[in-house]
Amino acid sequence: MLRFIYVIAGNLYRAWMIPKMGYYSRHPEKYSEQFRYEYDRYAINLMKKTGRITTEGFGMENLPKEGGYVMFSNHQGKYDALGIMHTHDKPCSVVMDDARSHGPLVKQFIDLVEGKRLKIDNLKQAAGIIKEVTREVKEGRKFIIFPSGGYEHRNGNYVDEFKPGAFKSAMKAKAPIGRLQ
Repeated sequence: MLRFIYVIAGNLYRAWMIPKMGYYSRHPEKYSEQFRYEYDRYAINLMKKTGRITTEGFGMENLPKEGGYVMFSNHQGKYDALGIMHTHDKPCSVVMDDARSHGPLVKQFIDLVEGKRLKIDNLKQAAGIIKEVTREVKEGRKFIIFPSGGYEHRNGNYVDEFKPGAFKSAMKAKAPIGRLQ
């Protein structure tokens, strides 16, 4: 948690990027998915440098070269999705808990990659999100889903219990499933 606060404090002078991220996400007709994804990765890289964070990606050769797919990962902390995005060259999006997705900077990151906000306590809305993800994966988009739904602080690197339906979108889209560690 201390490193997270350090990274935020160390990047306060870059707060001008937040409205810029918002602008890019509100104008997808002007800024391509690739451009917005690269801007997300640029911001992630700046935070990594400030926090002296090193990220290594493994298993990229196992991901399909073409088409959509879903990557499933065990949630360990606040940096997980950002770390995956940093190491993943192709634009990918994320499915996230709606309640945690509206904070400053988090909202802009999610909006730039057209992330999906899932209301955990609303089954009808969750089913709709799964259908959207299924359709978009069939169209060639890539997604990150954390099947445990969230993370517990200091979970000791154990795999948390998966939520029912976490794999439905990939199964319905008949898409490859990538397992990330």
